[in-house]
Amino acid sequence: MPKFRINLLFVLCIVFVPSIHAQSDRDETAILSTIDAFFAALANRDRESLEALTVPGSLNISTSVEADGTSRFSSRNYDELIAVLSSPSANKPLERYWDATVLVRGDIAVFWAPYDFHVGSEFSHCGIDSFQLIRQHGKWLISNLSWTSERDACPQSPLGPVSQN
Repeated sequence: MPKFRINLLFVLCIVFVPSIHAQSDRDETAILSTIDAFFAALANRDRESLEALTVPGSLNISTSVEADGTSRFSSRNYDELIAVLSSPSANKPLERYWDATVLVRGDIAVFWAPYDFHVGSEFSHCGIDSFQLIRQHGKWLISNLSWTSERDACPQSPLGPVSQN
């Protein structure tokens, strides 16, 4: 009987583990799609899309180090963040990330990645993005954005230089 249980357990693992992995891949793809759509909406200053991709009521936090070495902490509520990110600008912002880490458990997820930020074709800063997401009605939404803003000692982006479009 114990041999039967071990064989049954082995068969169940073979059957269910690939489906769990496939779900995880689908979640990661959907989460990265949400992140990519968010950055496209940011680049286009598209308020409607930004609102559709984020959860109302979120608190959004950034940290930076000033030229004199002092640390600065900034927080914005949801309405402030949407207003700032969708305000008209003469130069198009571009945020690029790479080497993303995505962690998922049920209907919550974390996106963590280094990034660089450009205004037009000019480099502005780099840092780490740490976004929290929740799944509502089958759709991943950003529930919190946190990031560092660093001007010095930025690593070279593996994405190469920004094109001049």
